[in-house]
Amino acid sequence: MVKEIASDLYSVSGKGIYSVPIFVVEKKNGMLTLIDTGLEKDISVIIKKIRKRWDSLEKIERIVFTHRHLDHTGGLPTLIYELTTISAPESPLERIEIICHKDEAKYFIEEQEIDPIKPNKLVEHNEIIDQELQLRAVHVPGHTYGHICILAEKQKLLFLGDTIMHMFFRLQPVFKRFHDDYDLYLKTLNKILDFEWDYAIPSHMKPVNIPRDRIKLF
Repeated sequence: MVKEIASDLYSVSGKGIYSVPIFVVEKKNGMLTLIDTGLEKDISVIIKKIRKRWDSLEKIERIVFTHRHLDHTGGLPTLIYELTTISAPESPLERIEIICHKDEAKYFIEEQEIDPIKPNKLVEHNEIIDQELQLRAVHVPGHTYGHICILAEKQKLLFLGDTIMHMFFRLQPVFKRFHDDYDLYLKTLNKILDFEWDYAIPSHMKPVNIPRDRIKLF
């Protein structure tokens, strides 16, 4: 299902409740920015939905990763392969920005099991990712050292990545064993409150818009 969650913002899910959805931000000219690529097992379904909704994968100009874990990056090799089969003057790795935080880059390839792909653009905390879309990187290290949230300033939405989870109808921190540094995670989580946003969107389970006043830091 492709679900519009705000003006020019969409979620695209794979199969089942444990699918990790990706998010799509659309420009006025129809070009697309993807946030994460989900699980490898779900990417073929996600690709079909993108093609059905936007006609072609060629509209993808950027993929921004919240962090390196396989439930967020696993679909990348298959997506790049599908983009490679499209008639285009450059390879997808030349024409598409693949973005992560600079502190995530050295770990990014190590996490990938098949056909590892290196990001070709690195960002820092508070850096604008796209001026027209008004997307900003918010570095919240701890879950991984280079974990970022993505702030859509125009829509006042914050894509949380894995800073806070919404599971079984409640908000909770990501399970301690999955963090690079749990103490650092707890210390830096309040960074998200330094920015102006009305709703936050967790990555896991069914995408939901969480009002700012419901976000309780742990």
